[in-house]
Amino acid sequence: MEFLFIQRPGDREKIMEFLGTFKKNSKQELVTHYNSSVTTGIVGVHTQAQMLVALHNAFGATFGKSPIKIEENIIISLTGKIELIGEEWQYINNSKTI
Repeated sequence: MEFLFIQRPGDREKIMEFLGTFKKNSKQELVTHYNSSVTTGIVGVHTQAQMLVALHNAFGATFGKSPIKIEENIIISLTGKIELIGEEWQYINNSKTI
């Protein structure tokens, strides 16, 4: 699942708005939100890409790593479902590693 994110005017503001919301979430809520995105898949909607960039940043700030990959600041991909174990997330069934 990949999305080619071509930035538009106003993206930064919308991403910051999403990020403000995610910063209020618990670790479990972040994991649940991410897994919901994996279940839905990338549907090619620009707002979804903005949300995923914000979620990626929230994961980085909260966990120090993110299951959302952003390559060359333009290609966004989801890497598989995760679970919260203690204070850290890991891929379900260890199907992926970072």
